[in-house]
Amino acid sequence: MEFVIPFGKRIRFNYLKHTTTFKMRFIKWTPIKIVVISCALIFQVVGKSLFGQTGGQSSFLFLNLSPSARNTALGSYAISWPGSDPTSAYINPSLLNDKMNTAISFNHQFYFDGIDAGHVSYSQLIKKWNINAQAGVQYISSDKIIAADDIGNIYGTTDANELDFFVVGSRKFNDRITIGASIHYINSHLGLFSSNALASSFSGLYFNPEKNYGLSLVLRNLGVVLDAYDIEKEKLPLTVELGFSKRLLHLPFIYYITAHHLETGNVRYDDPNLNSNSDIFGNVKEKSAFTKWTNNVLRHFSLGGEMLLGKKEQFNLRLGYNHLRKKDLSVADYTTFGGLSYGIGFKIYKFKIDYSYAKYHIAGGTNQFSITTSINSFLKNTKL
Repeated sequence: MEFVIPFGKRIRFNYLKHTTTFKMRFIKWTPIKIVVISCALIFQVVGKSLFGQTGGQSSFLFLNLSPSARNTALGSYAISWPGSDPTSAYINPSLLNDKMNTAISFNHQFYFDGIDAGHVSYSQLIKKWNINAQAGVQYISSDKIIAADDIGNIYGTTDANELDFFVVGSRKFNDRITIGASIHYINSHLGLFSSNALASSFSGLYFNPEKNYGLSLVLRNLGVVLDAYDIEKEKLPLTVELGFSKRLLHLPFIYYITAHHLETGNVRYDDPNLNSNSDIFGNVKEKSAFTKWTNNVLRHFSLGGEMLLGKKEQFNLRLGYNHLRKKDLSVADYTTFGGLSYGIGFKIYKFKIDYSYAKYHIAGGTNQFSITTSINSFLKNTKL
């Protein structure tokens, strides 16, 4: 579950003196076709062999929390546009670029029930090796976790905190292709139990500046647990994501389409209360297999849109939708705006400020703030 606590030509063919002329038509490769075919291949290769659903199968799920207000407002999976938001490198290392040089970013999310989450990072261009690097930490913490035994007896409260110390690097192969990778040391402390792990992420970005579109593939959280909470070493939240984004020609608007959790074919959570409907006579009707299949496919996608306003496009309006979040946290007989997110971004002096609100559940959502600046902007006229 998403919700986390703690491309003709003619060919002649001669066979036994019989000559046949036929025309072969090749597929015209467009970005959308590449995304669709890639998704299908990933589903076919890895989807069948792995677990269904997205929660309860691993530890350190805070690694998949959105690191910034901008990303959260765009549906939490804006992985394919090489902008100037340094926190985007956390979810896609190949997005780290020269525009983020000397950028420092502070992000804080007011999560549920007194839980706080955040992200801090600093980026630097290493000219000697032509590499963009970034270092930082992502965290989640709470001091209000109920302490109870296995039969429910409550003994008070305890604290919990998890930290991810990471280093990101990216390098351009040419004007259009960038690759990136990150390494992570993760430490978790849950009451009397603790665990730590090593992880890495790999990604590639193709960006066409003439047609203004980006296409990216990301493999996140590949690693091992070093010390387990108990005897059994749990898995890390491995995820595969494929994203496409494009800026419209005559409108300052960028849209994002991302397929996520491609490592898992079935991400449906089968709540028996939501898998059937009743008519006015009380007769229960189960949802059809096609409906369930369609619902599962849609859960793999998130959408986002960003309007860039102003002479220098420094005022931004954002909207996103995460179908997996909506379905996993829906409640029978209640209609909510779960899965929707929105936000704004603007620049004041030398600081970029972003805010987002993401609706999770009938009980509410989360607020997130980000402040980003560039050290170079205080030394010379450098665009953030």
